[in-house]
Amino acid sequence: MIHYDEYGDPAKPILLLLHGAAALDTFCQQYCFAEQCHLIVPHLFGAGESVSQLYEPQKQKKALLELISALGEEKIGLMGHSLGAQLAVMLACEQPERFSFAVFLSAWVNPTEKNMKSYARLAPMAAKMLQWSWLVKLQGRYWHYSEQQAAYMAEYSRLITAEQYKAFFTQTLKLTDYPQYSSLTLPMLAICGSGEAGEMKQSLQLLGENPNCRTMILPGASHDFPMRAAGKLNPILLEFMEPYSQQIHSKERVQ
Repeated sequence: MIHYDEYGDPAKPILLLLHGAAALDTFCQQYCFAEQCHLIVPHLFGAGESVSQLYEPQKQKKALLELISALGEEKIGLMGHSLGAQLAVMLACEQPERFSFAVFLSAWVNPTEKNMKSYARLAPMAAKMLQWSWLVKLQGRYWHYSEQQAAYMAEYSRLITAEQYKAFFTQTLKLTDYPQYSSLTLPMLAICGSGEAGEMKQSLQLLGENPNCRTMILPGASHDFPMRAAGKLNPILLEFMEPYSQQIHSKERVQ
């Protein structure tokens, strides 16, 4: 089974957090949600203990569904950022009955061949830069990682190859391949930053075509807003999750 980290009380309802490409601790500024939920953070392919695995969406989805099945029968919360948000969309479409809600942060779901090729061309240079531990640690500090989190990212990043880095962009989800998304009825929230690329904002618009998906643009935020703009983001997430939190407190009173 895929390796995962966990935070909080296992007796509380689960929130599955799917990190961005090669950034295991994307949700370091949301780990405080462990006060309300039992957080499960899988090590997605190309990061952490799964760094040696080439990112292939269908294989990754299968591994996540296996994990979700092992977590029990109760509905769980779902949240993903960037590549993790693409996977969250896939999971929500595949087994909507397993989730109480879904949050998609910067989900790129309408990639153009031009942009995919542009990012792929940068893969050899990007993979080479991931060998520079000092640079990766600096990036971690910029993202408000702890010293330990930044050091771990530098450790596993050295093992990411150009082929693996390229896969993060060439294996991008296209929402048009998931027509069932339009009929999803679970509560959904999609957010991107005001400073993000046009395709990301267009993706947000596409996700919002489902009337059950609330969309918003976070002002003054870039793609890394879960780490860099948590002060703005977390109150929005907590408000959206409040009915879920009430469910948690209700369970605690019954117990």
